Amino acid sequence: QRRVRKAVVSTQSTGDKELIYSVEVNCADKSWKSFAPSSEDPTIGALYQEGKLEKSCKDGEDFDLIFKVKQAHQFTWLFKAEPLQTGSQQTPITKVVRGKEVTEYRTRTLNVPSPDESPEGGAAKAVEFSFETTGAAVVNRFAFGRCMAWPANMPCNETKAWLAERSKGPNFLYTQGAHRLSFTVFCMPEAPTLYRPTQLLHPDEFSIPKSGWVCCVNMKTGAIWEGDKKKYCRQLADWETEDRPFFCEPAYDDTLVTDEIDGYFDQAV
Repeated sequence: QRRVRKAVVSTQSTGDKELIYSVEVNCADKSWKSFAPSSEDPTIGALYQEGKLEKSCKDGEDFDLIFKVKQAHQFTWLFKAEPLQTGSQQTPITKVVRGKEVTEYRTRTLNVPSPDESPEGGAAKAVEFSFETTGAAVVNRFAFGRCMAWPANMPCNETKAWLAERSKGPNFLYTQGAHRLSFTVFCMPEAPTLYRPTQLLHPDEFSIPKSGWVCCVNMKTGAIWEGDKKKYCRQLADWETEDRPFFCEPAYDDTLVTDEIDGYFDQAV
């Protein structure tokens, strides 16, 4: 059955919405197309790139679509961990090393065409994200902001693999990835389907500079314990002290660990 998925990021101008970037995924012929603002009329999309899906795209299968904003004009679309974008560029960055300025180059995604000259405009003007589906495609979850998300109720070891597959790791998506490989989850060594009750989480808009979060989580779901971020999360920069306390005792359940270990022995017998 034909299914078309379309996601659009746009801005509100004085009258009509101006397109920033959009993508269409067509499972009928396993193709994708992305659109950037037309140079003549930014309210209209002009074909930017297109390609073929390498992974399965069938009715009834779970799917995820990620839109990652890297800079004002550098974005990434990912569909089931498959980049819907090609190409890269080398961009300079100046650092001070031993008192001298040194210019280094980083590999980044291409700048998406825009009526705004970089670094102005682009994602900085975004006010709307819209999503359309047809056929059998159904959207049942939406995550937004400076965050990391994964499918609900997924065991820790599967979540770790899911995040790695969408990361910038050298053995994964590199430049096209959504996050660094270091942003992951930590599983109980002796019971890998369970989340370690203390997790290091991605920075968000409320983080202090150069700091993420340390949070207590549910060992079975990975969700913040009791959903109370104020009580069970701390700034990483504040937590990294010599006598850093373990404050997640309420989230630790030794019974869960014992039950999983016993299950391994039962399977072996």
